[in-house]
Amino acid sequence: EGELNAAREIQMSMVPKMFPPFPDRPEFELSAVLEPAKEVGGDFYDFFFVDHYHLAFLLGDVSGKGIPASLFMAVTKTLLKAESCEEIGVNQILNRVNNELCEGNDMSMFATVFCGMIDTRTGKMEYSNAGHNPPVLIRRAGNPEFLPSGSALPLGAFEDTPYVSGTLTLGKGDTIVLYSDSVTEAMNKEEKLFTEERLLKSLREVNGHPPDELIKKILADTHGFAADAPQSDDITILALKYNGLQE
Repeated sequence: EGELNAAREIQMSMVPKMFPPFPDRPEFELSAVLEPAKEVGGDFYDFFFVDHYHLAFLLGDVSGKGIPASLFMAVTKTLLKAESCEEIGVNQILNRVNNELCEGNDMSMFATVFCGMIDTRTGKMEYSNAGHNPPVLIRRAGNPEFLPSGSALPLGAFEDTPYVSGTLTLGKGDTIVLYSDSVTEAMNKEEKLFTEERLLKSLREVNGHPPDELIKKILADTHGFAADAPQSDDITILALKYNGLQE
């Protein structure tokens, strides 16, 4: 039990927890949470500048639980950050990390990952999805909707898996929300799932609010839905709101 607790503390120490993370950058607002279940898991998120204007952000979920998942999570997160420091597309980042994870992966572990990179001057965002849940795009003057992002294989499954990239432009006041499947698959005592529809409904009720309030709303609604049912998986959410360059 002591070793599991230590592994959990190490895992939690690997994700950034200071918010707002870049108080001197008014072009955007960002918040994230990793709410652990009892077991050591493999969820993770990260965000970092690759240069002065380009912010990378990602959220992932490793297969399985326990110490193996937490170790695979640490390796995956480290590789993603290392590869993102080069001037290559996000799909190439996933391709490189996938091939590295496939080497010697005797336990056949894998990780679903959504990776995005935004130009903080223009709001132009490039993204690629390795088998992860589609993020929610919230336009300032519209309803939340899922972002079509393809569904390539997770990282670590097969070498030389092709990953495709997409682009969109966030306008001032637009927000993108990444989450793990433990949100939409939160289960109550009747074994009913929270579902994607309930997630969109939650976000409609707080459209226009700051990222931290969006996250609080999702957590409150998922916990309210699950009631006293035990939380079986980490709940991980990241929300990024684009404010644009300040006049």
